[in-house]
Amino acid sequence: MLGEPLFEKVSFVVQKGDRIGIVGPNGAGKSTLLKAIVGEAETDDGQIKVEQERIGYLPQKIAYKPDDTVRSFVGSPNSELVEDCLKKVGLSKVSLDFSVSRLSGGQKTKLALARVLLSKPTMLLLDEPTNHLDVEAVEWLENLIEEFKGGVLIISHDRRLLDNSVNKILEMDSANGMFNEFVGGYTEYVTEKEKRTERQEEAYKRQQKEKKRMEAWLTLKRQEASVYADPSKGKLIRAMEKRLERDIYSQEIVRPSAAKRIRPRELGGEVASAKLICRASHVRKCYEKSVLWDTSFEIRGQDHVLLTGPNGSGKTTLLKMIVGLLSADQGEVKIGDNISIGYFAQEHESLDERKTVLEEYVSTPNLATDLDPRRILGSFMFSGQAVYKKVSDLSLGERVRLIFAKLINQRNEFLVLDEPTNHLDIQSREVIEAALLEYKGAILAVSHDRYFVDKVGFNRVFRLRDGIIKEG
Repeated sequence: MLGEPLFEKVSFVVQKGDRIGIVGPNGAGKSTLLKAIVGEAETDDGQIKVEQERIGYLPQKIAYKPDDTVRSFVGSPNSELVEDCLKKVGLSKVSLDFSVSRLSGGQKTKLALARVLLSKPTMLLLDEPTNHLDVEAVEWLENLIEEFKGGVLIISHDRRLLDNSVNKILEMDSANGMFNEFVGGYTEYVTEKEKRTERQEEAYKRQQKEKKRMEAWLTLKRQEASVYADPSKGKLIRAMEKRLERDIYSQEIVRPSAAKRIRPRELGGEVASAKLICRASHVRKCYEKSVLWDTSFEIRGQDHVLLTGPNGSGKTTLLKMIVGLLSADQGEVKIGDNISIGYFAQEHESLDERKTVLEEYVSTPNLATDLDPRRILGSFMFSGQAVYKKVSDLSLGERVRLIFAKLINQRNEFLVLDEPTNHLDIQSREVIEAALLEYKGAILAVSHDRYFVDKVGFNRVFRLRDGIIKEG
């Protein structure tokens, strides 16, 4: 038995010099479309034609073997060429024999980009290329896209990247079963999308008004014809029936539907402005070399703090120390009295892949108990049988929604967020941004999503470089 189509009637052409962004909600089929182009997924109908192009494909999830080194992952025997490419993507300090598993999320993305570039592509297919990348790397990527001679297809929820890099938007509108094309970047797309929706709504209302008028006329004339036999009325009725079928029923306009959004309640948790949330005193953490060196800072009350720094500078390590997953080699991390911490892990390792969505949700400590778990999960677009899906079977976007369902319905005074918008569609990002903006607790967040950073409005910025934090 065939299920519902993921997408259909998708047609477009990519030409040399095109910079095309693909947008749409999680689950619309964007990644599947790119996989179909490179032959990793099959379509049920239609044809994909690639003429004399060498495609460089960056998947959303970077796959590597447990024993992969940088050298083995890129797959090129030419060390000089590899080192030159690593320098271009910002990995000049990483040894060719370094284990891929020990790289940060952003470093893994950079390494995957290096492998793509080493294949000397004439066309680029990039699936969420800015995930985990630091700001400098995102700006480098924008420059790469601008200077690339061939066509580029980018799946991205990074609104700033889409504004800066693409000249066309392809929208996979799953709410209306449509595939739409727009000229310009993200801002132009939003403006034109609103205009098209308004025009369709107006056309729908006009047609419905005419439909009711014609159907009412037919009802009246049929009643009259049933009382008084009049051949001329029969002709008028048949003519109106044909007109109704031709002008209305055969080309009925569908009322535009809005895309489904998550509908979270207000973020719980509130603290007094002077209360100590977290204090780090002369913290040091070493692996093969020092990652954090004499790191000190203090967060109080309702501080909303952005932690920035290059990929590999130790941001995730520091967050894991704050939430108790790692310990300092020297110094101390102190959490304020009775502070409940909500943690968003960059790699989603806080989720138990063996559990179902419902089991994972209800096992969360410190949950609000005033609402039914099924209702809460439904507000995060896990309705019906979806709550019985295994966490291991969830898409990356679904995993992010599940983590936020847990976080928002806890009573946390302190949120520690490591790249919280990665893999999340634009509509969901906007909802999360609004919730965090109104949050009355403390936040410490790592994010390279420039649009997200501007929207949330952090009042403090910690810059981590060379193992030391400086504010401002």
